Amino acid sequence: MAPPQFPMYSPRSPEDDGEPDFAPVLGAGRGDDPGYLASLRTATVLGRMRATLLVLLVAPILIAAIAPLIVQDGRGRLGDAPWWIYLPLVAAALLAALAAPRGPRPLPPGLEPRQAAWTALLAFRQALLLRFALTEGVILLGLPLAMVGRSELVFAAGFVLGYPLLVWLAVPTARTVEAMRARLEAGGATSHLWAALLAPAPGPDRTDG
Repeated sequence: MAPPQFPMYSPRSPEDDGEPDFAPVLGAGRGDDPGYLASLRTATVLGRMRATLLVLLVAPILIAAIAPLIVQDGRGRLGDAPWWIYLPLVAAALLAALAAPRGPRPLPPGLEPRQAAWTALLAFRQALLLRFALTEGVILLGLPLAMVGRSELVFAAGFVLGYPLLVWLAVPTARTVEAMRARLEAGGATSHLWAALLAPAPGPDRTDG
């Protein structure tokens, strides 16, 4: 019997345990996304990413809740801190807004589907982590600056600047996935990103049919 045309259709082997099985969903697109909340109930790569990001979104809110306890002698008035102490927050927010959407880099054309899907998934994860780090960094930067300026308003300014960016850029909505897919395919490659994200996530709860 002749070998299959594409190796992604061959049976899974032990060395594949760390890699999602893309074969059943090759050709998937945005229309196959069940939606953010519905995907949380699936065992797909995208569903687990979305669940993780929802948990991570809670952390800045908890920090905001305890910020008044950390910032000693803060009275919360605008005049408590010099105006220049807000400049690093504005600079960090501009950096995040400009730099975060520039990733990931385009894939080289000519990759076979399984290799393209795996490479696209790795690039997507790296870009998402970078977006999260840049946007949450705006919020976290507000904490030491608030301690220096002795005003909770400094942290509040960092939160107001950073949290919307965090939600807009780092949460893997369908819009975010499509934007990254377009960047991955800017060089003419077919990324199969949706296939990679909608594939069953590797894990102990997964059974192969």
